[in-house]
Amino acid sequence: MAIADFTGFSSFRDSAESGESGESGEYDHTERVLAAARILLAAAAFIAIYIDPTDPTRYAALTYGLLLTYILYSVGVLVFLTFIITPVRFQVPICAADILWVALLTAFTQGPNSPFFVFFTFVLVASAYRWGFRETFATGMICSGLLIVEGVFFAPEGGATGLVEGSYELNRFIMGPAYLVIITVLLGYLAQADKRAKAETSLIARAMAKAQAELGLNQTIEGVLGEILQFYGSDRALLAVIDSLSGRAYLVNYEDRMDTLRKVRISELQPDAQPAYLFDSVAHAWFLSRIEQGGVKTVAIDDHGKHLHNLAIRLSDGFLFAHPFKSMFSARMVFGEELCGRLYILDPVLHGSRETEVHFIQRFTRAVSHSIYNVYLWRRIRSKVGAMERARIARDLHDGVLQSLVGLELQIGHHQELMSGQDRPTMREIYVFLQNEIRNLRELVTRLRSVDLRPGEMVPFLVDVVERFGLDTGIASRFVCDSEDIILRPRVSSEITAIVQEALANVRKHSGARNVLVRFACSAGVWTLFIEDDGCGFDFDGKLSLTDLDETRKGPVIIKERVRLLKGELVIESTPGAGSRLIISAPIRPCDT
Repeated sequence: MAIADFTGFSSFRDSAESGESGESGEYDHTERVLAAARILLAAAAFIAIYIDPTDPTRYAALTYGLLLTYILYSVGVLVFLTFIITPVRFQVPICAADILWVALLTAFTQGPNSPFFVFFTFVLVASAYRWGFRETFATGMICSGLLIVEGVFFAPEGGATGLVEGSYELNRFIMGPAYLVIITVLLGYLAQADKRAKAETSLIARAMAKAQAELGLNQTIEGVLGEILQFYGSDRALLAVIDSLSGRAYLVNYEDRMDTLRKVRISELQPDAQPAYLFDSVAHAWFLSRIEQGGVKTVAIDDHGKHLHNLAIRLSDGFLFAHPFKSMFSARMVFGEELCGRLYILDPVLHGSRETEVHFIQRFTRAVSHSIYNVYLWRRIRSKVGAMERARIARDLHDGVLQSLVGLELQIGHHQELMSGQDRPTMREIYVFLQNEIRNLRELVTRLRSVDLRPGEMVPFLVDVVERFGLDTGIASRFVCDSEDIILRPRVSSEITAIVQEALANVRKHSGARNVLVRFACSAGVWTLFIEDDGCGFDFDGKLSLTDLDETRKGPVIIKERVRLLKGELVIESTPGAGSRLIISAPIRPCDT
């Protein structure tokens, strides 16, 4: 850590304290430890001068009285800090009181030559234990100034009159403040390093704690980015990720601003935009600052943490236009074998040197990448396990209950042909009822089976669904697609497929239709699904939107819920006795293309 790391420590400490309520408890514990140490130091000093009465040589009674009072004061501070809730609020007053007590004890015991000189060291240690370099340095300068003042007033015999009379050694007078300055720098440096290490460890622990599988991948990423942005006092971050198997890339844009309702926005990067965020570079992590006349200054390290000298990082004009900044951190992130990406933190507030911060960003991204990837794997495995379980249930129903019902249907059909008289209509009703239940069970089995559609597979799948529906029900069914090369997200494709299956099931059960038409189209950035039939229609005449359907409590509940999941629109046109028409539409968002 360089001396430059000392600058900006106060903001670093503030960001560390504000990140977690547990920080307050740590500082409270610090004050109580220092209070106990203060008592031990004062008691040890009292015992030492009691055993060796040669020091102090003058004003012994006053010194003993001050030291006893200091011991009582130390005990009182410990009792006070034990029973109050927030000792951290009294750090500065307690530090000031310590300085005054040491000044009094040394002023009446030979000033710079005082045996209580070590008490100044305790004050510096306490400051370093509480804070960092800047506060410790200020405390050391105050203590050194007090020693100099005492030396001036503690004049040599025959010199100026001061607080006390006597003599002092000039060398000790000079070396005392010099020692304090050296001790101040050393303790401040160690305190800064310790505080920085604790803050980094705490940040990584908090960020990894945000990676919870039950929260989902989006909230995990939001929590992790929120922690690192709070640490660096920034409000903007970007995470670009590419899937090496499919070649599809996504951009996570995090903005934590007062006028931003949604902090995280995810969009898919088009192939021509991917190089702006996911360009190849030998640098694993780097810090880039823009300087005057359009130049940049870069500090970069490779995968092994070695500095890369004279490395130029050139960002595209599109990146600079979309995300203006004055400075930026960036680090490569690897999520298993199939996912990799790069994190960008815009306009961070540095707490140390650029080299130190770049090394920490590298450690941070490596630590949290594993946690994020674990959430990704857990969600994917859970989805596959659920699909496998549904497939098992569907298989059991198909091979067990469904086959038994089909066998029973054949037997009833055979007996129906052999029967005559009054029992024949009853047997016919049972036969028709059994056929309907077999269809219902087949539809249930179809819905239970996982539909994992890859890009471009939705239209062929819908063609198969509509054709199978026509063969099973005898209803004339037709599928029409007005567009070619339709590529939507797998989740969107699955929801559209489920809507079609649910609508066809409703047509069979309730409409009494003889014809049904399913049409899918994409135009002007919007996809639209039409489902028409010539059945009995709904129990209203006219056209109702999704809001109207909710207010009147009409329309198919399952289809309405799936449309909401797609954030789309639903319109139902109904003519009782003449059929109905469902129109579902939604914009093709950047992630859907």
